[in-house]
Amino acid sequence: MASTVVAADPYHPPPRDTVEVAAYRGWQQFSLQCARCHGEDAQGTSFAPSLVLALQPDGHVSTREKFMSILADGRPDKGMPSASTMGLDSAYFDGLYQYLKGRSDGHLHGGRPARRES
Repeated sequence: MASTVVAADPYHPPPRDTVEVAAYRGWQQFSLQCARCHGEDAQGTSFAPSLVLALQPDGHVSTREKFMSILADGRPDKGMPSASTMGLDSAYFDGLYQYLKGRSDGHLHGGRPARRES
């Protein structure tokens, strides 16, 4: 009897990182609200910039305060609506920042993280 080898699923790779619940929810909200413009892994697209680069110390959104301000007010001059216009509740802002800052700092990889159970 021959053994069956199961091929890896390229569409659903296993998580490479485990994050706290807030950061996991931030990733969920990024996937729902932000990825369509900023790319699945926040690397940017032809339509919107890389958030991985923007949140670096020399990036144009180098502080948490700037990030929160952009979420609250949007960037109308660049075509980005405010979070409230997109339907993103401010309760997710901290987790969204944690997730994206982790990506920017190189602590988190792209793709879906695992959620740390409390």
